[in-house]
Amino acid sequence: MIQPGKNGFSSIIGESLAMEQVIQLARKVVASHATTVLITGKTGTGKELLARALHHNSSRNNGAFVEVNCSAIPENLLEAELFGYERGAFTDAHGRKKGLFELASGGTLFLDEIGYMTMNLQVKLLKAIENKRIRRVGGIADIDVDIRVIAATNRDLEQAMLKGSFREDLYYRLNVISIELPSLVEREDDILLLARHFVDHFCREHQREPMMLSKRAEHSLLSHRWPGNVREIRNAIERAVLLSEGPKIVPEDIRVTVRQETSIAAPEARNGRKIVLNIPESGLSLDDVEKRVIDEVLHLSGWNKSKTARMLHIPRPRLLRKIAKYHLSPNKHRSTIGAIECEDSRNGG
Repeated sequence: MIQPGKNGFSSIIGESLAMEQVIQLARKVVASHATTVLITGKTGTGKELLARALHHNSSRNNGAFVEVNCSAIPENLLEAELFGYERGAFTDAHGRKKGLFELASGGTLFLDEIGYMTMNLQVKLLKAIENKRIRRVGGIADIDVDIRVIAATNRDLEQAMLKGSFREDLYYRLNVISIELPSLVEREDDILLLARHFVDHFCREHQREPMMLSKRAEHSLLSHRWPGNVREIRNAIERAVLLSEGPKIVPEDIRVTVRQETSIAAPEARNGRKIVLNIPESGLSLDDVEKRVIDEVLHLSGWNKSKTARMLHIPRPRLLRKIAKYHLSPNKHRSTIGAIECEDSRNGG
């Protein structure tokens, strides 16, 4: 059983629109009686934390929360872990053992990295979920179980189905309700919020005096792409707390590789078009530059937002926020002040 107050939705740090939408959907899930939930998202986005929050806030919170990483256990051992076994079922089966399905009965079974489960086990898992009963390895009697299954994966299961490595019937059975966790680059408004939270957390955990992030450190954090998502920023901040010699954490303490490219500059293709920004004598604000670059690339792409996001090397949700921020639209007249000229590099510029 999860300790009250420790793993509720309040333990999920985030104020961005993307995370607000996740929490809103999660609250609807816990109020429902859906037996299966599928959580998707890249590595380090917090799938296990969300699964625990779903359990803690549900009517099953008096039952056990049992988890297993399906990618970390070989197929023959994973089957015995999930369903248990009877004495003599195999060489080392010296006694009867309950499986995770039985241990989770009345509560929640969290199957992490479900996308790596073998096809043979997928069949048995589907049968157990649909029939709400299992049979131990080497057993002859069926055992009723009452559980909610929460599955999580960082794999694209639809692509896995097309390749024949994931069963369609299991996918649709797990995908009764689906929650996709955004990557950290899609919720950049939460980066400093998370960093400050982890600074406070690790100062307490490692019994250090209270610390704070310097402005330079905050700039470093915002400049990093965070491919490892929340897990990466958590580890980076813990390292910084341990290494820092003063009350202020500086970039040298964090030691992350800062991305070098700017996210607003349209790339120059070898056989594409070059964008030249004409800056008036009065100058331009950085926001104005960003607005004009985004506006021009949108027009170059025919207002294809997905293509524009790829050209600017930013996530599509971030592009949508920029469009709303600058009130951009396909039919809106663009000012000639600080105008952008486009040169076709294929014709010599």
